[in-house]
Amino acid sequence: MKKINRVLREILYRVYERNEPFMSQKSLGQACETSIDTVNRLVSKLYQFGSIEKKPLGFRVTNPKKVLLYWASTRNLASDIVYSTYSPDQVSEIEVEMSPGTIFTGYSGYQRRFKDMPTYYEGVYIYADPDDIKRKFPEKAIERKNIFVLRSDPHLKKVSKNNAAPLAQIYVDLWQMGEATSERFVLELEKKLEPKPSDVLKALTRK
Repeated sequence: MKKINRVLREILYRVYERNEPFMSQKSLGQACETSIDTVNRLVSKLYQFGSIEKKPLGFRVTNPKKVLLYWASTRNLASDIVYSTYSPDQVSEIEVEMSPGTIFTGYSGYQRRFKDMPTYYEGVYIYADPDDIKRKFPEKAIERKNIFVLRSDPHLKKVSKNNAAPLAQIYVDLWQMGEATSERFVLELEKKLEPKPSDVLKALTRK
């Protein structure tokens, strides 16, 4: 995964899960282990389409939905799939078999974060060691796939919770799937990401 995706993930993680709309470029670079130049180029792009407000010591995210959709439309999920295979087992059985360090995204990530499911799903998308998954679920000589292993990175592990990816990561991965089922999940997740009036008030009183 490109480092710019880490920065977008960190920005949206702070906004949606820590309710911190103000941040500095330096803190983002440190958290994502990337250069300030990479962060500044992204900040300029976000400012260009009016999703942030620049401040003397950093910037404030004023329209997180725009940032989220920008990431969703530029993310390349297919390029991060490092292994895929098929298992005839039920989805719940497949998920239980995953290694302890596995980070779930997409449908499985949504289920872990919210427990309620908009509809039935079949594909299991995870961030994990592909070699480990191959041992548990060997390659099958069939076109159909329902297990997808995505390339992970150290930053993802820092911001994940209960073996589930951060909310923004789950959203953009679902958005990129482009399936009728994933669209149902995207719509439900959008409702959950809408800020509550109390959250907006808190954000306005910060830096």
